[in-house]
Amino acid sequence: MRAYFGVCGIGMGHAARSSLVLRALMERGWDVAVSSYGEGTKYLEALGIPVNRINPVSYGVLPDGKVSIKLTILENLYLPLKVSLQIAGEISNISCFDPSVVVSDTRVSTIAAAKSLGYPVALILNQFNVLVEYHKYKTLVELVENGAQIVTKFWEMADKIVISDFPPPYTISRMNLALSEVVKSKSTFVGPLFEAPRQRPPTKDEVCSKYGIPSDKPLVLAHISGPTLEKVVLAERLAKISRSLDEYFFVMTLAEPGASSVKREDNLLLMDWVEDPNELYAASDVIVSRSGHGSIVRALMFGKPMVLIPIRAHGEQKSNANSIAKHGIGIALNEDGLSEDTLGRALHEILDNDSYLKNAISFKKMMEELDPVNSTVSIIESLARKL
Repeated sequence: MRAYFGVCGIGMGHAARSSLVLRALMERGWDVAVSSYGEGTKYLEALGIPVNRINPVSYGVLPDGKVSIKLTILENLYLPLKVSLQIAGEISNISCFDPSVVVSDTRVSTIAAAKSLGYPVALILNQFNVLVEYHKYKTLVELVENGAQIVTKFWEMADKIVISDFPPPYTISRMNLALSEVVKSKSTFVGPLFEAPRQRPPTKDEVCSKYGIPSDKPLVLAHISGPTLEKVVLAERLAKISRSLDEYFFVMTLAEPGASSVKREDNLLLMDWVEDPNELYAASDVIVSRSGHGSIVRALMFGKPMVLIPIRAHGEQKSNANSIAKHGIGIALNEDGLSEDTLGRALHEILDNDSYLKNAISFKKMMEELDPVNSTVSIIESLARKL
């Protein structure tokens, strides 16, 4: 049996969850082929998975890390041409590989190519509706939102839809998953596709000893992932704020593969890259991060409450952060208002109110009861045609 994967390359989250399904299929004897771009390509190739590189698509970002509607449109003036070239490349790749089933992680071009060739398609995603969070340039916002509706029409073409999120009413991306009855009929909430640690994480004392962290202060892990510009902007701001919050010890990581920079101050340890971030998650009392789906799921996997700082003007991240706040697992902060006072009050509230920890542990237990990888593989196998 053969599976062809088209993986979205914006950020590493899509590639990370697709890699779990890819490895599960390969362990069952499947042959697989993959296409991607950008950070998705780097992530998959680092795992030893060969990737067919294709033309990238992206969104525009201002120097301060804020999503820009105007730059997004300018960067994608040739989007129809880019997508057409992607589709043409995918038609060639899929035809040559002749798979039993095609799997798209959010990728429109893969779906369009597969359906034009008559192949069954499974779609993996965690948001179905694109939310634009922007108060200026209403005409441009409407243009982007209308364009996003075209994307959903392609997603609807999939034969089966795997939603990498908790089943309702516990869904994180609930505001981005307003599904029509047709879409609901072929969708399955399998749970977050995320790799759980294979070994028991070390104790907090062991982690503190390893990294030279004082064990007498609450440990705050700021794991800043995502596109480079957004990471750097937030990291610099958090580092400045953390110096004034000396009742806590902060560990900050930037998820920069291969980087080795380590800086230590009185109550801050800043590392560009950590080989095993799971041990820091396990030892921490509170997680501070962006509100990407993957960042949230990792914190929940360890039952940790969180302070979330969505990328500005990023509708999906704001929706995710609001969902976590609604479930009582964390507090959402606006980056424009981020300060020593707002972060300090948020950390104080979470650590003094044990309901945040209890709610986070409830989600951790729910994750342990779900089996998203095998559920996804079963859906893919049910679509596979005999060759």
